[in-house]
Amino acid sequence: MARILVVEDDTDQLGMRKQILEHAGHEVVAAETAAEAIQRLAGCQIIVMDLQIPTREAGLGLIQAASGSARIIVLSGAAADSELPVDEFLTKPCSSKRLLEAIAKFTA
Repeated sequence: MARILVVEDDTDQLGMRKQILEHAGHEVVAAETAAEAIQRLAGCQIIVMDLQIPTREAGLGLIQAASGSARIIVLSGAAADSELPVDEFLTKPCSSKRLLEAIAKFTA
């Protein structure tokens, strides 16, 4: 399974996503800020991230830092932004099943 970096500034959501992904067999690294995520990026194949952590600019900085080194899945309450250089954009609320399906595309 994959090593996944989950980035979310809502601690309840972070904990829930971490538990779902670990239950599915993935190794999970968690971060609450973009700066923390950048420090923990090494060795992660996939990033599951909120776009506003806590600001959109912080999220964009993480996307730029991770580009080319990991697959990026954005979970956002905002409308999908096709201009973002990410691999998948999922709109919140997003079911656990849909998130796991998106991750499976990059681990097969």
